[in-house]
Amino acid sequence: MHACTQQQFSAVPAACWQSRQQQQPALAFRRSAAVGGGSSGALAAAAPRAAPCAAARSPRSTQPCRAVAAPEREAPRAAAPSGKPPMKVVIAGAGIGGLVLAVGLLKRGFDVTVLERDMTAIRGEGKYRGPIQIQSNALGALEALDEGVAQRVFEEGCITGDRINGLCDGVTGDWYIKFDTFHPAVDMGLPVTRVISRITLQEILADACREIAGEDVIQNSVNIVDYEQGVDPATGKKIATAIADDGRRFSGDLLVGADGIWSKVRRKMLGDSQPNYSEYTCYTGISDFTPADIDTVGYRVFLGNGKYFVSSDVGGGKMQWYGFHKEPANGTDPPGARKQRLMEIFGSWTHKVTDLLKATPEEAIMRRDIYDRAPIFKWADGRVALLGDSAHAMQPNLGQGGCMAIEDAYQLVLDLCREADEVDKEAAAGPRRDIDVEGVLNGYMMKRVVRAASIHGMAGMAAYMASTYKAYLGEGLGPLEWITKFKIPHPGRVVGQVIMKATMPGTMSRVLGGYRKSLAQSDRVPVCHLADQPRGFPESLFPLYMEDDDALLRASHAYWVLTPVTDGSSASPEALHLEFEAAKHQSPVISREGVTVGTGAGCDMVLTAPTVSEQHARLHQCEAGDYHVTDLDSQLGTWVNSRRLPARVPQRLRPDDVVSFGAPGQGSLDFKVCMFHNSLLESGGRHGSYDRRRAAEPQVALSGK
Repeated sequence: MHACTQQQFSAVPAACWQSRQQQQPALAFRRSAAVGGGSSGALAAAAPRAAPCAAARSPRSTQPCRAVAAPEREAPRAAAPSGKPPMKVVIAGAGIGGLVLAVGLLKRGFDVTVLERDMTAIRGEGKYRGPIQIQSNALGALEALDEGVAQRVFEEGCITGDRINGLCDGVTGDWYIKFDTFHPAVDMGLPVTRVISRITLQEILADACREIAGEDVIQNSVNIVDYEQGVDPATGKKIATAIADDGRRFSGDLLVGADGIWSKVRRKMLGDSQPNYSEYTCYTGISDFTPADIDTVGYRVFLGNGKYFVSSDVGGGKMQWYGFHKEPANGTDPPGARKQRLMEIFGSWTHKVTDLLKATPEEAIMRRDIYDRAPIFKWADGRVALLGDSAHAMQPNLGQGGCMAIEDAYQLVLDLCREADEVDKEAAAGPRRDIDVEGVLNGYMMKRVVRAASIHGMAGMAAYMASTYKAYLGEGLGPLEWITKFKIPHPGRVVGQVIMKATMPGTMSRVLGGYRKSLAQSDRVPVCHLADQPRGFPESLFPLYMEDDDALLRASHAYWVLTPVTDGSSASPEALHLEFEAAKHQSPVISREGVTVGTGAGCDMVLTAPTVSEQHARLHQCEAGDYHVTDLDSQLGTWVNSRRLPARVPQRLRPDDVVSFGAPGQGSLDFKVCMFHNSLLESGGRHGSYDRRRAAEPQVALSGK
């Protein structure tokens, strides 16, 4: 879908919106209210309460799509009254998957109990829990299950899919391949990818559960270690019983094990087995930091050999990062030495990595080993089923672990609702039968197992590619490492880039849109929200920025300065601030008017050193938006990256270039070319004060421009 124009938004009347019944007339399991006796409510979302407007539709789109304003906050929900006992579901685990399942079932009249070993994991007490990426496929499932919950996630989350994202070279920071997650989502009528605090997300879900069913719906300090299946002697019906480590028993019509990668429910179902160590440990942290290109770039993955680094905007002026390093499991660091270790691993990489590390307090850095489990093809045992990481724990490289759990929850709600509706339909013509729980769980497993396994495989492949990247021939060859000085592109890098550019659009469509057929079975109408449009640049420029690295660089809301070259030995947030302050006071902003450097009193940037001439060099921004330095016939020359420039010939500059006034290493004054976000000048130079959600409205392309 191309950008909606302002003219379209104002010209299309509210009546253009079609009702959900008009757009999707045939819903096999549609129900108006929850019904007791083992039945469920409709899997239907409330209609939007704000007038939508039609959006232009891309030729790529295969179904109707509307651009709509965000709906008003949904009124408090309550389960429909019932004259018969509702079907009882026991959920082991109050993680994201378990809580999404609980919300979906509670809203449709099921009796749900959620058992959690440690409620502090939800509230974040005693330990930091980082943000989680919720991609378009999972956001669509949330909308279908509960529009009110989805709206709160939209409000609290930070959109990253409205910007350019992708893979970069770890050392240089140059783009390797870019991702467009915006247009696949919009073309398919899905919300745009966001990140949200894991604590906030779980609080939203837990609040929704308690709003429907009261405080006791989630029970704390219940560590489920076993289960058994049998017949309830009071009713003669089959039941599944979860057993806690203290002997407490919780019975229901079915049990769902959503208790994570170390699942005890899984162990009982499949036997004892250990997760697979990925051979990588992960350091993670969150920092108050404002990248120069935060308005145009959402997240990056920096590639290396045996290591890689991920950075992402998470809103509120903060950046989340993950540093992965290949090493044996169960490693430890001396107290207070994690940042030092990270600088040893990544210290030679681009400043886009090292600045984030400097901006992170030592105490905010955590470390954990990365595990996954091989795909399995048995998720159900009688009246017991697995969901989320207990069924398909995967590596975090696609950001799809939590998304798959949300899809699982949606599918299980969908299948239970459909079966309940079928039971009601049959009961209208004859005796009421019980819901076929075992058949539902087997059907749920068959619908989910292939997609989950395919995403699992993609995540593993992404981890392999990120950690085996080699920029130049000779890298990783031991005695032949000297070949890298010739900077011959590694064949694997070249071939991999060609393959990824060719396959990435299809991969994005499969990951984000591969679950659309199931979503189409709900009352959710494919829509894109106006608030999801790019804020940092007009949507019409997306294709240009995807192809042209220089154009993307120019689009940054940033200014360029020279900062004195330091040894980089200090790795603290305060050192980063002092570096910025030194640059701000010593180097004026490079502008189109130009900055003259020299010893003369009339120079804009006065330097006092024997290597600097009276009128040494001039820096300026050209009409195209690029930045240049020109030597003004200085005596000892102007040098860029240790190469002397010819006099009076402009040389284009790039971030991280080193400009030397005089011969490098011979008493020269050396400066690094740096970009700083505009907000840093306005806020006094402190990182973390800029929140793009409040800084700019979405960029809407005006008609005729």
